[in-house]
Amino acid sequence: MGGSVHHDKKSNRWFISIYWESKRYKIFKHPVTQEPFWAKKSAEKQLNKIRTEIDEGYFNPAAWFPDSPLSIRLYCDEWLEGADVTKRTLGDYRGYCKNYIIKYFKDKDIRTVRHSDLLKFKKWLGEIGRSEKTIYNVVSAFRTMMNYAWKDEVISSVPPFPALPFKLPTVEYLTMEQQDKVLAEIPEKHRPIYAFMMDNGTRVGEALALQKDCIKEDCIEIKRTFSGNTLKLCSDNKKGGVIGMTDYTRDVLAGIPQHLGPFIFVRDDGKPYTNKNLNAIWREACGKVEIKIKLYNAVRHSLGCQLLDQGEDIDLVRQQLRHTNIKMTERYAERSNKTVTAALNRRRSKIVDFPKKTTK
Repeated sequence: MGGSVHHDKKSNRWFISIYWESKRYKIFKHPVTQEPFWAKKSAEKQLNKIRTEIDEGYFNPAAWFPDSPLSIRLYCDEWLEGADVTKRTLGDYRGYCKNYIIKYFKDKDIRTVRHSDLLKFKKWLGEIGRSEKTIYNVVSAFRTMMNYAWKDEVISSVPPFPALPFKLPTVEYLTMEQQDKVLAEIPEKHRPIYAFMMDNGTRVGEALALQKDCIKEDCIEIKRTFSGNTLKLCSDNKKGGVIGMTDYTRDVLAGIPQHLGPFIFVRDDGKPYTNKNLNAIWREACGKVEIKIKLYNAVRHSLGCQLLDQGEDIDLVRQQLRHTNIKMTERYAERSNKTVTAALNRRRSKIVDFPKKTTK
């Protein structure tokens, strides 16, 4: 089978000697506790684990030395360093790792995580009082990390993850009439960016990052976005894309005062708006007309719902909002169906009830 246990007289402790892929390794400590092998039996027990790993095809000597990058505690850092996500998402991932993943798995070897471990992890999250949404987010983040480890050839396969039935919250939206009411309460100098988002359903970060080189004669290229306060290029397969130029948007852009900066929508100081700026202005305007809704829902979600309410094809809505997954668009359709049903019920309530069939 390979490998043997020896006594080191100088340190008066035992060690494992293993020859693997043309190289000799001497292992003096337990891979997790880092306790020396003071007894022969302890070293032999760990040698048997090594032999099992060799038999099952996932032995890696690095896992048996201090500060092994294969422990979940340390691999979290490696994953977070290489994760290609927005600043906000990265912050969420850091919190999930620190507060849940590392707290539960500690120094467990990432290659030994099994389906049963994941079930216990999910159950533990519920036992400590985490909400269904938090459990969904944490387990999804851990699955993302495991997929990263698989692509990086750290693990040979990703174990099956437990079902995550969390349902996204019902879509909230405004009608065009409601949007106009709020828009009328926004100071005129700030209206263009809100009107632009309402007409095109862009993400807030995309509108903030819109620059003059994106404006073409008959279309608008979405090249950049703001993640937090960091300007980033949109990748080809995530966000980005081209949207058509409507007559309304053309008028909005034509009404913006000329300035020398590269950004389309700017504050009085010539700098682009921030999320904080826009949300503060939006909340104040909403308060004046007694409407309460998040800006993202009021512009992006609202356009999708409005288009479906007027009978447009769901794939057209998907294209306009640049959803890569039709399931995101179907959320609007589900809400739209309920809206249409309610409208039909209101219509029928004005008509004399159809006589019900009675039995004799």
